[in-house]
Amino acid sequence: MEEDLKQAREFAPDLNFKVVTGDSRSQTSWAEIDAGSAQGCVSSPPYLNNFDYADATRLELYFWGDVSSWAEMCASVRAEMLTATTQQSSVGAALSARSKLRNYEAVSKSIEEIVEKLTAERATRRRGKEYDRVIPDYFLAIAQVLEQLAMTMQPGAPAIWLVGDSAPYGVYIDTPRIISELAQELGFSSEKDVVLRRRGQRWASNTTRHDVELSERMIVLRRVP
Repeated sequence: MEEDLKQAREFAPDLNFKVVTGDSRSQTSWAEIDAGSAQGCVSSPPYLNNFDYADATRLELYFWGDVSSWAEMCASVRAEMLTATTQQSSVGAALSARSKLRNYEAVSKSIEEIVEKLTAERATRRRGKEYDRVIPDYFLAIAQVLEQLAMTMQPGAPAIWLVGDSAPYGVYIDTPRIISELAQELGFSSEKDVVLRRRGQRWASNTTRHDVELSERMIVLRRVP
């Protein structure tokens, strides 16, 4: 990313940029950006599809010698990532997240309903996946990111996020809508929610998979003046 930006100076000599490596949930990571100075945001947060984003980096991490074992990768990469898969979930983190999410009243109720449905679905399976533990931790992390973003953006500045919905065990989770509602609690207005493409068709032949239609969507938020 840094190299791409350096090359862009060929066309825009006055381009100034800074690449920050940090946890987007933490205020410390945003400290180098002046409050109320950002003119826009383009992002695509992890999808709630139980994809292990840490595992996706394994080939590169082993090849470059950054890690030499699975345990080392989990400790150095996965441990600090936003929870989006059952491999990251825990009882304690889920309970803590559910408690903190109560600050978002109406949105919290929607999330609680999803958690209860997933808990019931897991109980019907011999070795059910802990999707019910992932959901609260995921949405709390998204809220924390949005809180930092709200403090950084100029009034009227847009934020464009690309994200997909999901349906673990057939329980539909309208992730883009819930993110938009959390954003509205934190100082944004919700302007657009656009379906870009359908998702999940590659698994159509899997008879054990749900048949809920999924999509990838673009949500457009704007910092309220």
